[in-house]
Amino acid sequence: MKKNIIEEKSINDNNYQKLKELFPHAVSIDEDGKYIIDKEKLQMSLDPSKAQMKEDGYGLNWVGKKEAYHSAFSKNYKVLKPLKDDSKNWDETENILIKGNNLDALKILRHNYFESIKMIYIDPPYNTKNDGFVYNDNFTSSTEETLEELGYDKEYIDYIENIQGAKTHSGWLSFMYPRLLLARDLLKEDGVIFISIDDNEVAQLRLLCDDVFGQDNFIANVIWEKKYSPQNDAKWFSDNHDHILVYTKNKEIWRPHLLPRTEEQNSRYKNPDNDPRGNWKSSDFSVKTYSENYDYPITLPSGRVVNPPKSRCWRTSKENYQKLLNENRIWFGADGDNVPSIKRFLSEVQQGTVPLTIWKYKDVGHNQDAAKEIRDIFDGFAPFDTPKPTKLISQILKLSTKNNDLILDFFAGSGTTAHAVMDLNAKDGGNRKFICVQWAEATPEKSEARKAGYETIFDITKERIKRAGEKIVAGDLTKQDLDIGFRTFEVVEDQKQKIYQKSLEEVSQDDLVEMMEKPDIQTCEEILYNLFVAEALLLSTKHEELIKDKLYLASNVAFILGDITSDELVEALNDKKECEYITVYSPNISNDKFTLEIESNISKLGIKPDKLRFRG
Repeated sequence: MKKNIIEEKSINDNNYQKLKELFPHAVSIDEDGKYIIDKEKLQMSLDPSKAQMKEDGYGLNWVGKKEAYHSAFSKNYKVLKPLKDDSKNWDETENILIKGNNLDALKILRHNYFESIKMIYIDPPYNTKNDGFVYNDNFTSSTEETLEELGYDKEYIDYIENIQGAKTHSGWLSFMYPRLLLARDLLKEDGVIFISIDDNEVAQLRLLCDDVFGQDNFIANVIWEKKYSPQNDAKWFSDNHDHILVYTKNKEIWRPHLLPRTEEQNSRYKNPDNDPRGNWKSSDFSVKTYSENYDYPITLPSGRVVNPPKSRCWRTSKENYQKLLNENRIWFGADGDNVPSIKRFLSEVQQGTVPLTIWKYKDVGHNQDAAKEIRDIFDGFAPFDTPKPTKLISQILKLSTKNNDLILDFFAGSGTTAHAVMDLNAKDGGNRKFICVQWAEATPEKSEARKAGYETIFDITKERIKRAGEKIVAGDLTKQDLDIGFRTFEVVEDQKQKIYQKSLEEVSQDDLVEMMEKPDIQTCEEILYNLFVAEALLLSTKHEELIKDKLYLASNVAFILGDITSDELVEALNDKKECEYITVYSPNISNDKFTLEIESNISKLGIKPDKLRFRG
């Protein structure tokens, strides 16, 4: 069928879309619909050493910013390893839990979750003396070489090396910048990110987010009342709040959902005159904007005549006032002698409220609630010191997600976000899915967590999600179909890619043997899921085994992972009408003839050569 020429995109439109996919930070559209290219950001994407970027001080510019940008989009040499034993309901679940450095995880997710996430919530390190954060990306000889390639002078290289392991604003910004850049790429066009932070870094984070998401896409700085009682031993003020910065991918199309009206809000509506239309509350009948046509005397039921207050007028014309009066929408007080007000009926107001920027603990929970929650889950002790209450995350989910949306938290901590997603799904029948990422940071040696067998924070995350889901279902037997599972993956080194990074002088005999060997067939599933990443399939995608260890079908892609004959391939896929693409994992294919003939063979299945891909 021919396309309507009017609906066809122009060459410029198509070029913009391609550039946006490759360099989302470097292209935009201005108020007049004109295409804009930021040449410095484009230069940063292609060769940061040539970019003209000042790095004196901190904020939008700090020593190390160029290197931080480079680290976000430098080549990734990590892969995902499926951990079925650390998962729950692997074959049924659509939730994902990833163990490992979140920067590596975000780089991987960028391939198959690009512009797929509706809401991101993160609770990153606050860079305070209490949270244990240090900028600890290892400074190696290769790091120094990279900095030289990026155009850094010796004194700047020395400075960047010295902030490793130190609590500095520059180090914290260099830690956060690449992660936020990648997070932006993962958000849908109508996606939104909520970031918890305290006073120590909120100013720097606000500037950083303006840089990453655009100042125009700032939504709010929410103040969360995290404590309900003062600290009387505080030297100055008792700190009882945190910030939650809210940014969207595109402010023009993102809107928060209305929050349900509370009983307190509804209680303001009464019915003193027994109006059959139900409860109502009175609203001022005068307005500040003066209009001579709306300035007229009104005779009250008591007989007293009143005019609008000085410099004000009534909110409607005399004719419309009479209509409202006839409809019993004007209230003069119980004795009929009050200045007129207009009746606003509860049944006519929108059934929800716009969110405020101050969130009180009674509505969204506080730190003590969060501590009690985690103690209840872990049989009386709290293995994690700073969890967030599920009511807080639930509020964010209600404002920003619908039933089938995908949520990401790449500072998962104790797993509150996953817990809140499952809990809200149980309450409203939703099918939200979560992706949580947590580094396997060691728990303190003498901590209660370590004594209980939780050697890493990841162990706590995994166990909390597992226990929380089971508790939700146990509390309501009608929720047996609720997805409380998760597929667990670990970010690991791609050993062959690691060897490829070495210079010829560094390559050992063992490295050469490793490069020549075919992958162990026992890692077949690991290969398969990393091919999912390459082919932009979600990690939750179900697959069908057509020929054991050799041929799989997932979504519309057939994956060839081992030696098979052309006849076997055609026979296995002959009735798989959904198959549109063929991906071949080359390192496992030893039959050169099969490789040469595959194009002609897949044509028998109606699959064109441009749908054939060789990976590995």
